[in-house]
Amino acid sequence: MKIEQVLLIRIRLKLREEGSEKERNTAIRTKQGLSKLRDEFPHFVNRKTDELSHIVVRLDPENKQCQGVFIDGAPGIGKTILATEAANKLRRDNRHVLVVYIDCKDINSFESFAATVIEQICRSPSVNDPAAEIKKRLEANKDYFHILFLDSFECFLEDNHNQQGGQPSTAAALSRDCKERVLRFIGEIARRPTNIKFLVTSSERAFFPTLAMETIHLNPFDKGESSKLLEKVGSADKISVEDLCNICSGIPLVLHIVISLQEDLKCFVKLPRDQRTNFLGKMKTVPQGKKIELCLNHCYQRLTPQVRLTLLHLCLYRGLFTPDKAAEIFCSSKSSENDLRNNVLELGLCNLLHQQKSQDTVKYTFLTVIREHFKLKAKQEYREEIQQARALLIDYLISFLKETFKAFLGKNTVKSAIEEFSAEKENVMQLVEWIDKGEMDEERVKKCIDVFNVAGEMLAKMMAKFHYRNVYDSLAKKSEEMGDQRRLAECLTSLGIKEIFNCICATGLCDKAIERARPSLEKAHEIQTHPQVNKGNSRAQCLAKLGRCLVRRSDTERGKAMIEEAIRIREAAVQTPDDHEEEGGENVCYVMLSATYNDKAEAVNIRKNQVMPIYRERLGDHPFTATILNNLSNNHRELGEFEAAEEYAEKALRLRLELLADHRDTTKSLFDLGMALKANKKFREARDFLEQCKTMQEKVVNDETLVQQTEEELRDVNRLLEMEQSQGGRKVCDLFWTEEEILLSKWAGL
Repeated sequence: MKIEQVLLIRIRLKLREEGSEKERNTAIRTKQGLSKLRDEFPHFVNRKTDELSHIVVRLDPENKQCQGVFIDGAPGIGKTILATEAANKLRRDNRHVLVVYIDCKDINSFESFAATVIEQICRSPSVNDPAAEIKKRLEANKDYFHILFLDSFECFLEDNHNQQGGQPSTAAALSRDCKERVLRFIGEIARRPTNIKFLVTSSERAFFPTLAMETIHLNPFDKGESSKLLEKVGSADKISVEDLCNICSGIPLVLHIVISLQEDLKCFVKLPRDQRTNFLGKMKTVPQGKKIELCLNHCYQRLTPQVRLTLLHLCLYRGLFTPDKAAEIFCSSKSSENDLRNNVLELGLCNLLHQQKSQDTVKYTFLTVIREHFKLKAKQEYREEIQQARALLIDYLISFLKETFKAFLGKNTVKSAIEEFSAEKENVMQLVEWIDKGEMDEERVKKCIDVFNVAGEMLAKMMAKFHYRNVYDSLAKKSEEMGDQRRLAECLTSLGIKEIFNCICATGLCDKAIERARPSLEKAHEIQTHPQVNKGNSRAQCLAKLGRCLVRRSDTERGKAMIEEAIRIREAAVQTPDDHEEEGGENVCYVMLSATYNDKAEAVNIRKNQVMPIYRERLGDHPFTATILNNLSNNHRELGEFEAAEEYAEKALRLRLELLADHRDTTKSLFDLGMALKANKKFREARDFLEQCKTMQEKVVNDETLVQQTEEELRDVNRLLEMEQSQGGRKVCDLFWTEEEILLSKWAGL
């Protein structure tokens, strides 16, 4: 490898590790941008007891005595608003504070909890074991301080109930095992030497005996605090502060809604004076626990029918949305896109939606207590309307997955595909939940299973292994229940693909990966053989990947025959791309043909002449292109062509650093480049990249075998370097460095 190439990569890695001021600022903004934390609320009122300052002091990184703050109080009392205000202030005052926000009502398993946390710690599209990686990342990211914000934590407490009328929570019921695992995990990371504190809100009290937690109980607003809220909202003086306090019992959410009701907002049907008087009189007599329910129901009744339906529809959608996104999803013959956009804006004016600015775009979401109220109402009273809205959302998500898969295998569009999928991931996963709960008609169940199998290659790269397996196990079970053998075989093929994609061993496919992949692939092949299915992406994938496993296990003749059959299927698809539009169309057909050539690859020329040209033309810079470059590096190293091995490994590393950052695949490129340099007796450079590999493995790889392999190679390289130095000092090539290269190398640590 040329010295300028070594310097370039080393400097890039150095900048990633240390960073110039600009690079550091960008890195910090990127990390903070991963957080799901909401913006501050525009009408926040701090109580006279100044809980806000108390929380900020307790959670300050310099405060070593307190591990977290627990805020409890009745629904609507302002727990989430107060905690959000404190979290935003902490990260605004200290840019090294990263907030991980979890709405506990959206969690349905320990795995989904871990996945929600890891998504906000790193931008890697896929990790194998989020729980283990969270621990590694927290220990590795010593330059950052993490605040784990657990909102609505009552979901993880035993026998929790929605406080509004004693109704069970509409959030997914959590098993005892899930609750225990989450609580145990919190205790484990709290005991580790990590820079982390906890910010917890709950409508029920809880105790953390292993944590030094401060507890804050929120009381209702007094008259002075209610008056401040009245001033902030800017309501006309149609009701006195004293009456307001009596009517609303000082509950901030109720106050806010009642103040909003006094305004002549466009979306409300005008309320006659006698009706307003009756409503306020009723509010005085309703028990405190029922006031939010009464207020929200009154708000709902004053909405026009179209806006009501929009409100109920939006409760199905998880995360942030824009008026345009809502219009795109829920537009039907009964409502135009323009009407839907206006409805979202009206709901924002009513304060039934929380407004948030994200990258200069105004987005909306729900306060948990409001979403839960209307989800329950929709479930009890508007089943037909919600079924129709769910169908619209399902159709949108099916189309989204298809288009994102095309972008993933499009030329130089993989980064945008990864970002778009990450933003929509929670809703995509909701498809599987609805299938499991029987909340989807059979036709759409089949469409969902089909699109998940079409996008299997993309999801195998972008989803955590455990999460991917849960999805396809669930879809396989549903296919079996329906007696649908074709779809069952496709799900089994998708499960096998993940095991093969997940292998980053030097051989390209290790025995352990084969053992995990082969049972699913064998069963899929058996099913597909009976009805003589001889076309389609899934069939070709099953043949190619099973054939590859067989070749590696010395069943060469049978394995090669399978791969050749897969190639014939792929070549036929390329000839008739219009017939395969559901599987991605022409571009995807060519890419998959190239991938099957790679499964066949026995020599460098196949990858160079049949695989790489298609990848370059059809994918451009892409993780799959990096995989082929890495394979070529290993091929050349086995042939003793070390300069070529270095060149291909360096190109693969550049792509993976750019597209994947800290990722299992990136550690593979670092390791392979180190090995190519070692083989070429460039021990100084080899040591450098193996050390970088070890550092990254500590962050992202939960595989002791790979870590030990790296450590063994490092020891051997250090031994060889000592021998070289003892026999002649610096290598001859070092004497020909330019003055500029010498200065750069000193800075870069070469």
